[in-house]
Amino acid sequence: MKETFLVVPSKDYEKSFQEYAICYKETEEKFYYEKYKKAIENFDEYLEELENHSNGINVPLDWVRTTNYWLVNNNNVVGVVRLRHEEIKGAGHIGYDISPCHRKKGYGTEILRQAINKAKEIGIEEPIVTCNIYNLASKRIIEKNHGLLLGEIFDEEENEELYEYKILSINK
Repeated sequence: MKETFLVVPSKDYEKSFQEYAICYKETEEKFYYEKYKKAIENFDEYLEELENHSNGINVPLDWVRTTNYWLVNNNNVVGVVRLRHEEIKGAGHIGYDISPCHRKKGYGTEILRQAINKAKEIGIEEPIVTCNIYNLASKRIIEKNHGLLLGEIFDEEENEELYEYKILSINK
């Protein structure tokens, strides 16, 4: 994992990120494909929107300032993490996903580890992270990163039960 790092979304990874999005389409994971298809349709506009949200510009109602990072390995985008500058109930500070084409390789644990460090850089010492109670892989990832289970919550918007964790500050 030494060659795996977070980058701010950029034109340098246009082709790789578009392949990332297409992988979701091919595996019929519609939620994430819908989230990223704008990058296929108009990459420059997609990047501008991400940059604006990171700077607190044109942030949609019910959202907060959010900085996106891409997890890159061997010049390929393998994951995306969203670092929210304020906690959102039911979503926490950090949301992440790993491309279906790159799962079960340790990238989930690594992307969360690096995102926790980014959270600390902006003053969030013990970020909140959530996952669906049936997403056992994400549960293991959070726990490997020193997640302390706070309990279960219900996300009305997504109509799902979630585990809510606090990442203890012992994580480095």
